Amino acid sequence: MTRRLIATLAFGLTLAAGFAIGSIGRQQAAPPTVSDTDIPTIPPTAAIIVPLQADDHNRAESNLFPAPQTLLQMAESLGLNEDQRQQIRQLQLALEAETMALARRILAEERRLERAFAEGNIDAGRVDGQTARIANLQGRLRAARLRGHLAARDALTPEQLLRFADQHGVAPTPASARDDLARDEPER
Repeated sequence: MTRRLIATLAFGLTLAAGFAIGSIGRQQAAPPTVSDTDIPTIPPTAAIIVPLQADDHNRAESNLFPAPQTLLQMAESLGLNEDQRQQIRQLQLALEAETMALARRILAEERRLERAFAEGNIDAGRVDGQTARIANLQGRLRAARLRGHLAARDALTPEQLLRFADQHGVAPTPASARDDLARDEPER
């Protein structure tokens, strides 16, 4: 099960990043003994594989909340100025740093759980506690990504948001770009 999870994580980050960043190698040697308070160390250069919630991304973008990476790819066609590009680049870098830190923690917790099974040092309470920690971290990771969509949208003008909608074949709803345009119009 853990190998399948790691494979899924690998595929997800590759999609999220838009390029392969490496793969996780597995050692065949027996795992070292670890106490409950130890957290396995992961080299800072190790590839971290994070599952992508494709539905979140698709739903966000189809509701006019683009990802920072999408905006950077569409910068020319959306007419982003240099300040906007810089703001979105900074957002993307901050988002990557936050998600990679969370991903490393998830991987460490997954390894800790796997080691407990390998050592036979596991019971129902430990499974519940460990999986709850992993689920909490995964929720924080998902929230970070979705906050990235919110912040990316804030960097756009209403006209750019309409251009994004047009290029993605999405009809803006009253709750999306058209409301943003209405807010920019002076009141009569």
